[in-house]
Amino acid sequence: MSADQLIIRKAETADVSALTVLILQVWLDTYVRQGVRPSIADYVLSELTTARTAAYLAQEHTHILLAEVDGHLVGYCQTVNGKCCTQIPGEFQAELDHLYVHPAFFGRGIGRCLLGEAEAHLRSQGVQQVWLTAWVGNDKALRFYPQAGYADIGATIFQMKDEELANRIFCKTLSSSV
Repeated sequence: MSADQLIIRKAETADVSALTVLILQVWLDTYVRQGVRPSIADYVLSELTTARTAAYLAQEHTHILLAEVDGHLVGYCQTVNGKCCTQIPGEFQAELDHLYVHPAFFGRGIGRCLLGEAEAHLRSQGVQQVWLTAWVGNDKALRFYPQAGYADIGATIFQMKDEELANRIFCKTLSSSV
């Protein structure tokens, strides 16, 4: 993919519908591998909505970047400045809340571009450490983040209704230079 085909930009209100559909598609592709069960259906219908996407976009400390190829939304990255992980010492932290790439665009460097832009933004805000959680069943994420300089520092649980889903916590110390 040539650099002029990929555009990374900050999300805007007009992007809410397309972004929500991308979130739904990537989430379902990642987490719904054995069919739909009630807990998944309830989570998707209550959490992955345009209203929720618009609310994230409006939050003061949330920064959402989009990746477009030829005018089509193919990825996004969401960070939350000031959201701390209790397993990481220090106060200047941010969470990499989501990094999603459309499955048809895996392996093209889009995730790395989004991550690089997000980390640069966080550094400019004085963030020293960025952390994230990844589901233990997401092999691509479990390989990607260590390659991008993130250390696996422990385990956590994502609660989805009555289900507990095992996740790994990853952390990266950001250098002060951009």
